[in-house]
Amino acid sequence: MQIFSVLLLGIIGGSVPGPIMVAAFTESIRKGFFKSLLVILRAFIAESIVAIFILTLFFSFNIPQSVFYAISFAGAIMLLYLALQVWKIKKIGEGEGEIFSFWKIIILTILNGSFYIFWITICVPQAFLLKEKLPHGHIIFLLLFELGWIIATVSWVFIFSRFRSFLTKGKVVPIIFKIFSLILVYFAISLLIESFKFFI
Repeated sequence: MQIFSVLLLGIIGGSVPGPIMVAAFTESIRKGFFKSLLVILRAFIAESIVAIFILTLFFSFNIPQSVFYAISFAGAIMLLYLALQVWKIKKIGEGEGEIFSFWKIIILTILNGSFYIFWITICVPQAFLLKEKLPHGHIIFLLLFELGWIIATVSWVFIFSRFRSFLTKGKVVPIIFKIFSLILVYFAISLLIESFKFFI
């Protein structure tokens, strides 16, 4: 039951709208579903690296929450930068370069303070509970969570990509990319507000 709940937690984590999902949606319109899988794979690798770091080092050092909220300021700037790039796209075929390169996804994940808070407050306690019941339970937790995450993310992007023929019509394209850009701005502002609330 606990193993199933971990998988479910990963599915919920992959279903929650966020910058990575917006990035995958954007790429599915620009280059199609299969190209968007590269963004998801990059995010999967980046999030796994950060999750492993949190699981292995969090209890070794007494890291105050203020550090993660401070990181969010830099994350918000990164999101605004990506939002500006997406805003500039007016038609399919423009800006065919890598908007969401591996290093940008890595930086976005590392600078996502909310991601750390989620893992520290929700995932780390669950991982250690599983570790007490099963040998290498924390590793099993990580594998199951990431499996659930990738299943959910790929599923949502696949469903979204089914509307690509409509979303890539001439007049619709600039509106869609501007909406995606504004969503990224919204996430950036949310990070800033959360950080300001914590420090104030």
